[in-house]
Amino acid sequence: MKILHYSLGLPPYRTGGLTKYSIDLMMSQLKAGHSVNLLYPGQLDPIIKKTKIKSNNSYNGVLIFELINPLPVPLLGGITNPFIFMEKLKEQNAYYNFLSKLQPDIIHFHTLMGIHYEFLILAKKMGVKLIFSSHDYYGICPKVNLIDHNGNVCTDYNKGLKCETCNLNSYSLPLIYLMQSHLYKSLKNNKIISKLKSNKKQRIKENNIRSSKENKHNQKQVSNGENFIQLRNYYLNMLNKMDKIHFNSEVTKQVYEQHLMIKSDVISITHSDIKDNRVLKKYDMKIPLQIGFLGPIDKYKGFPLLRNSLLNLLEEDEDNWHLHVYGNAENITLDKDIEHITFYGKYEYKDLTNIFNKIDILVIPSIWKETFGFIGLEALSHGVPAIVSSYVGFKDLVKHNSTGLIVDPVEEQLSAAIKYVIHNRNEIKIWNSNICSGNFNSIMKDHHLLIEGLYDSVLGEKK
Repeated sequence: MKILHYSLGLPPYRTGGLTKYSIDLMMSQLKAGHSVNLLYPGQLDPIIKKTKIKSNNSYNGVLIFELINPLPVPLLGGITNPFIFMEKLKEQNAYYNFLSKLQPDIIHFHTLMGIHYEFLILAKKMGVKLIFSSHDYYGICPKVNLIDHNGNVCTDYNKGLKCETCNLNSYSLPLIYLMQSHLYKSLKNNKIISKLKSNKKQRIKENNIRSSKENKHNQKQVSNGENFIQLRNYYLNMLNKMDKIHFNSEVTKQVYEQHLMIKSDVISITHSDIKDNRVLKKYDMKIPLQIGFLGPIDKYKGFPLLRNSLLNLLEEDEDNWHLHVYGNAENITLDKDIEHITFYGKYEYKDLTNIFNKIDILVIPSIWKETFGFIGLEALSHGVPAIVSSYVGFKDLVKHNSTGLIVDPVEEQLSAAIKYVIHNRNEIKIWNSNICSGNFNSIMKDHHLLIEGLYDSVLGEKK
């Protein structure tokens, strides 16, 4: 089978779960004997302006193609001018010549960023089957995660007006151009560039808070909502061109199906570093419950929710616990919980075994509709039970009251769940045992066969 993946690119230029998953899937497909290729949105050349595709050096046997002058790629930075992100392709020769020469059986999209709508129309006309994997909510939400400027889940984008408010402080077009340039590839990990990006994100956060307060006081409505409606429709039309959508969780499926109806399959994702490291653990009532939180301590990830839930327990004199926080090292002033929380700062993947050996239970308290959540799978692969927000896609792999707990992301439920496990260590021991004795089907070599089955279902025959 000849497979063309469309993704954001390769490390170190692009990182994150989407990039990790797409690369690991390609490597597994290559080992299985398939012809595997990657097309990614590359640099924007304001001088040439012409869209073209050039061949780059191969990556471990995968043929790599760069799309020159794609549509802008906002990443997590948001969109200020919707029209620039849906400009019509002036000429189709680049896409037609590329597809005619490559002749893929299937194109697997991992994102819609940077690609023109005309590319999908042309591929369909040429009889190529199209699959889309949902890694985030780009296309429905310009900011990717469906979290509004107040840090809450967006449930009503108010005919595009809310999108306008949320994207007021987005990346400028020159910054997006820089982040798509070849120069950025070599400078991305430079300390100065990293500091500038960090400062920009902080300014966006502060401006969003200020904009939110101004809107509350002035009740001022912006008038550009129609443009964001057009942008959403632009991407929904793309999604409707897919022969099938691969949702990585039921959570993601439910969000997307509010906007479109299309053939879909739910297949939990994984990556190549996931191994079966499950071990039976000891749980001792005499020592504090060792709770783990891994990831950014931002509101959308639920850290403030978790902390407040634990503070509630201290008010009830429930103090037989200790929270271990691994992730970004922002300074937080602790209060009554100063002896109950330890911050370790950033961690690397190689540290996970030691981390999971230290904790009894992982808490994933996200308040956003998290499409999957690799950290939950990584805990599961080490035999560690989890208390998971019902908004987290990873909950598909959690059996409530059997391998962990699923709770709504509210303080009362999270406090009650943690209190329960504090007093029921034997229950956690059973969950750990159930995890270790159950099937573990989250290895990439098994996963790629499920994806291959998805391909076969749209191709209509075994390749």
